[in-house]
Amino acid sequence: MEFDEYLAGLGESALAALLRARPDVLVEPVPRGFAQLAQRLSSASSLVAVLQTLNRDQLVAGEAITAGRQHELDRGLFRTVLPQLKALGLVWGTDLRLPPLLAHHWSQDQGHGTELTGPPALPSTSADADTLGRAAQAAAAAVLDGVTSLLDKATSRPITALQKGGIGSRELSRLARELAAEPGSVALWLDVAGASGLLGTVDEGFAPTTDYSRWRESGPARRWSQLAVAWYSRPEGGPVRHALLTAAAGGVSVKAVAAQIDWFCPSRGDQDVDAARREAELLGAVAADTLTELGKFLIGRLDEVVLPEPADGVIIQSDLTAVVTGTAPAAIAAAAVREAGAVWRFTAASVRSALDAGWLAADLLRELGPVPQPLEYLINDVDRRHGHVRVREVRCCVTTDEATAAEIAHRLPGFTLLAPTVLSSSDSPANVLALLRKAGYAPIGESPAGAVVVERKAEHRAVPTAPADRDTLGADELAARLVAEPHVPIEGGPTFDRLTRQNRTLSQVELALLADAIDREGDVVIGYRDRTGNRTVRRIRPEQLLTGWLDSWCYLREEEREFAVANIESVEAAR
Repeated sequence: MEFDEYLAGLGESALAALLRARPDVLVEPVPRGFAQLAQRLSSASSLVAVLQTLNRDQLVAGEAITAGRQHELDRGLFRTVLPQLKALGLVWGTDLRLPPLLAHHWSQDQGHGTELTGPPALPSTSADADTLGRAAQAAAAAVLDGVTSLLDKATSRPITALQKGGIGSRELSRLARELAAEPGSVALWLDVAGASGLLGTVDEGFAPTTDYSRWRESGPARRWSQLAVAWYSRPEGGPVRHALLTAAAGGVSVKAVAAQIDWFCPSRGDQDVDAARREAELLGAVAADTLTELGKFLIGRLDEVVLPEPADGVIIQSDLTAVVTGTAPAAIAAAAVREAGAVWRFTAASVRSALDAGWLAADLLRELGPVPQPLEYLINDVDRRHGHVRVREVRCCVTTDEATAAEIAHRLPGFTLLAPTVLSSSDSPANVLALLRKAGYAPIGESPAGAVVVERKAEHRAVPTAPADRDTLGADELAARLVAEPHVPIEGGPTFDRLTRQNRTLSQVELALLADAIDREGDVVIGYRDRTGNRTVRRIRPEQLLTGWLDSWCYLREEEREFAVANIESVEAAR
């Protein structure tokens, strides 16, 4: 029995379960017909993904089947493991057939022995649901607040990058100090912000991407889901994260799973299980040594995340700080700077910045409501001095009272006294404003006509460069489609026909995937052999099919590359 025939013989519910266990085949363009599904499931990338999810007994059984030694295994345990391998689409038929690539791999890797042990006995935890829920919500709120604080800071001051790339320990320590957080927490915030497309590169280092504003305005459940799914889906350390959380389902002790991780994830290599557990706790997926509802969402046991909307509230304190829960009111966002978490601080510079942006002192005091006397004094004092020195562009002209003009001309270089109350400078208005503010004055800018210029805070934004997410189809929906139309011929087209003439080795399914990526400008993974015979695997975004060449964006090289169509040896859907 061929693999596609076996798949066609599965019931719709069993087929849907297999598709849920192999989610890479749910990425558009999804397989049409069982022949295409069999090829997708037998591809190298799909097999690599599923192999990373196998436990030790499943690997032992698979290797034994490949070598024809399954009769040497414990019969009772083998009867338990074999249906698991079949449910994953790795073994089928009474003669126990395997995909050719998998059979070749297991024939070369016989290092897991011939003993089936069964899963290790693990203790359960006694944490009650209410306690877990509160702990998970608190952790989720903390990570959302931390990422938001981090990216808000990076908006006005990009995070410094090392010359070789990445973020150094000194910059990490600075961020931890300014955010009043542990370096480990800040490192996680940076990782999930980058993985979820919210932090990208600019000339000055790293800054929020253009997606950040939309994310910041979303509800807490959606914001947390984007961060947590990006963390759970990261290739680095992914097998350990998946094994740790999946094995802990049902109230099992997470620490006990971590102690037995080599059975649950024998392919983990040097991946740090303790780091994965700590990160899961910081995200709220694990609390009190137990998988939470948020963790169950990550492993697919729940369909959605429920997090309460934070209650908006402001407490303004006499030390010129405000504790804000929920979204900061416009007046606080304009006149204060976020220190860490829910704490915002009012300073002379931050209040002046609000006045520079067009706020009036009376409007600030009215919007903030009753304020402690120190804050009222601060706002009024800054307002009294604000605009006392005015900058008018001539390139440029400074006007003030006679005493201040004389003082500026005496103290600062580059100013010429034109009249008792007028100075000129050869520098730009922006530089003159910065120089005067640094010297302790509170100038405002004017247009050539003398109108006050309302300043806008400079915001740094990076353009997201991560591979675009591909649309996916639900497992139940795809299973229903396949059962309804089990044999769907490959649809050709101009691009498909051109590829067929230029490449004689790819299958029709692979040619169809590549043609779809070209026509839709989507991502695809190719196996490629260059002119010297070296083979590589590249994720690319095809842009134009030329005669014999495919002009594409290469994510590995981060630049445009041309690939000889005849040298493309395999094509797989990009996940």
